Amino acid sequence: MIITARGGPKFSCAYHVGVLPFLRFHSDRQDGLYTYVAAVGDGDFPDPAWPGLYEPYPEDPAQSPYARHGINNADGEAVAVWRALTWALTAGTDRYASPSYYRDEAARLLGRQVNETALVAWEYQIDPEATDWLSADRGFVPARACAPIRPEPTRCEREHQGQAGLFPLTTFAELTAMERAVSGDVSSEITVFGLSARNSGERLNHMLNQSVRPQLGDILVPSDVFVDISVVRDRFLGQTSHLTVKTALPAADRVFLWSRRYSEAYERYRRHAQTLASLSEFHVAVDALMAASQFDQPPPS
Repeated sequence: MIITARGGPKFSCAYHVGVLPFLRFHSDRQDGLYTYVAAVGDGDFPDPAWPGLYEPYPEDPAQSPYARHGINNADGEAVAVWRALTWALTAGTDRYASPSYYRDEAARLLGRQVNETALVAWEYQIDPEATDWLSADRGFVPARACAPIRPEPTRCEREHQGQAGLFPLTTFAELTAMERAVSGDVSSEITVFGLSARNSGERLNHMLNQSVRPQLGDILVPSDVFVDISVVRDRFLGQTSHLTVKTALPAADRVFLWSRRYSEAYERYRRHAQTLASLSEFHVAVDALMAASQFDQPPPS
């Protein structure tokens, strides 16, 4: 099966067979980096599969589909699959994530203080209104963070409106918490840097605080993995969600292997979802779909 690429076929990989639309990746070489993008329009994200998502959610965070899994009846389970795929693709790396705009809410849900958070001047941006997946990638842009109107913003909030947060992530639950921080808007974006032993969080922080616009190709070293999750929450806008993966070394086999695995896992879950009779059964099924515990080691090549 041929993987689509700009200018004609570029990769041949059997893992693309049977891959669901929201997990199909285009591939290209951009600015010296290998680039893989799943570009998903309004009709390509499946509707929520479990009917129970339309029922009231328990107040107990451990039982709530949204608090526990970052899944609700608007976005459904497919967006969570993108998050799980991100975690899988960055396995074996030190992960640092930057949530677009909602820096302080992310810090709160992660149980961290903003004044103890690394602040950076640049953040990555994918344009959901772009006409194609190539032009959607804007690279690094000046960072910005939300400051309240009422009550009046604090001095710290005013002084740091032009900076994003860079948070180390050690668990999949922390990435889910970050998803909850950004998911209340019309669109959202989370950038994850998976850094290998040859790179470091200190170097990343330095590169994202330069006075000149950084280039991703100057940040990533071999074995690093960059993933950007850009999701359009309002599906009636005619805009496009993007899952973007970039690496310094070819990663087609890895990307398409995981996309196939998650397509199969999601199809198993979807067929089973109609039979789930309780929240407990739903949690077990979603935990199996996410399978976060298996990501301690990269998949075989």
